[in-house]
Amino acid sequence: MPTLASRRLVSSHASGRKAIVRIQQLTGATSGSGFADGGNLTDVPGLSNVPGTFKTWSPYEKAMAGQEYQGTGSRFYMRWRKGVNIRAGVMFVVYGNHKYRILEANNYDEANTDIVLYLQEWQPTGRVR
Repeated sequence: MPTLASRRLVSSHASGRKAIVRIQQLTGATSGSGFADGGNLTDVPGLSNVPGTFKTWSPYEKAMAGQEYQGTGSRFYMRWRKGVNIRAGVMFVVYGNHKYRILEANNYDEANTDIVLYLQEWQPTGRVR
């Protein structure tokens, strides 16, 4: 995990793109070991309009996150919410027409101020960027 000093440095250079996203979970049929065969994505109660910030990575942080959570490409900071359970692997962040799978949810320094979601782009926009 990066130290407080390195977080400050990255935050000063980060894009800080603010967004309002929906968090959804997979409901329906599964086939053992938690792998989904089908089902539907439905909004999680209390997480249908979540304000937060997408932040960029330094090359070092991206390499370290990729070693710990394979496929990590983005991170999303949201305000900590009491009583909300975000589960990695079965929940998705939907932003516009992009869908991101949540690989890990982290309560930084256990300070109960921000939750950092490590995301893997699951469904890109479908057009050439």
